[in-house]
Amino acid sequence: MARSAVMRRLTGITLAATAVTGLTLATAGTASAATNKNGNVESGEFGLYYNSNFAGCVFDLLESDGNFSGDLFRSSTSSQSCPGQGQSTDNNTASYWNRDVTAWDVYTKASRGGIKGSLPLGYYGNASTTFKNAISSAYYF
Repeated sequence: MARSAVMRRLTGITLAATAVTGLTLATAGTASAATNKNGNVESGEFGLYYNSNFAGCVFDLLESDGNFSGDLFRSSTSSQSCPGQGQSTDNNTASYWNRDVTAWDVYTKASRGGIKGSLPLGYYGNASTTFKNAISSAYYF
């Protein structure tokens, strides 16, 4: 059974706050209002960019996606276009940013197939030659 995004985020926020302050939190606040696949990498999401160096349109994930086929890069605003807008995300990613509270795994084939790469929380950078324009699925853990 998959964990809900809210519970995953609340757990991560609680753990991070405890580690930083050294205090145990009695309650957790409301989770951020991140919106899945809206073209904006918000806090709590994993973002894939069409171009290297975080350029171009974005494919942002709040939940795991086992098959990028049919998923498209989007602009963060409806009034502006960006390189890659409307292009398939499948095998088309050049850089990424993990703004989630947990690590993500990416795969070169759908449904956890092919080569696996792990991206720790807070990680950002250009895809290596193994993963550039080769990612087809992503899962948080």
